[in-house]
Amino acid sequence: MHRHTRLFLVSLTLFVLGVTPLQAVEPPRVERAGSKSSAPEKLIVGEVEYVAIPALDTVLRARIDTGAKASSIHAVDVATFERDGKPWVRFTIKNPDKNLEMEVSRTARIKQQGEDSERRHSVTLVVTLGDITRELDVNLADRSNFEYPLLIGRDFLKGSAVVDVAQQYTQKTPGAPASGKKRSK
Repeated sequence: MHRHTRLFLVSLTLFVLGVTPLQAVEPPRVERAGSKSSAPEKLIVGEVEYVAIPALDTVLRARIDTGAKASSIHAVDVATFERDGKPWVRFTIKNPDKNLEMEVSRTARIKQQGEDSERRHSVTLVVTLGDITRELDVNLADRSNFEYPLLIGRDFLKGSAVVDVAQQYTQKTPGAPASGKKRSK
């Protein structure tokens, strides 16, 4: 017998016996992010936000960049030294000018096309944007050629925020000016 004929006879027999034939199983529904049944909604942030750094007693304007893996802060006069057998770094941040000394949390060798490699140090900072507070390793970088002294990367955003590049200053960060008002950098 042909295969189709056998399947027909099996289905007919099940029907006559009153057995419900097998039904196709419907695949599970996939909900879009932000729907009522999904996990808690992520914070929506603009391309530029105010970010508080309590250890530095400052609030800075920050560029939010999903293309950057790590966050960076504008630092100049960076010098390393040793304290209690551990690497430390002395540096200055601008606006407001602050001279700081902190333990180095990480050092990376950065090689840019056509230039010699440089060693870039990171320090651990607690960073607050809206309702999100995270402890991060923040790169100390010369950002004098950039408009914003702070760059927030995926290390801060991952799992908790989505960037809407059509918006700016969407979050109420403690110590920041009222929403929509820009403060000098």
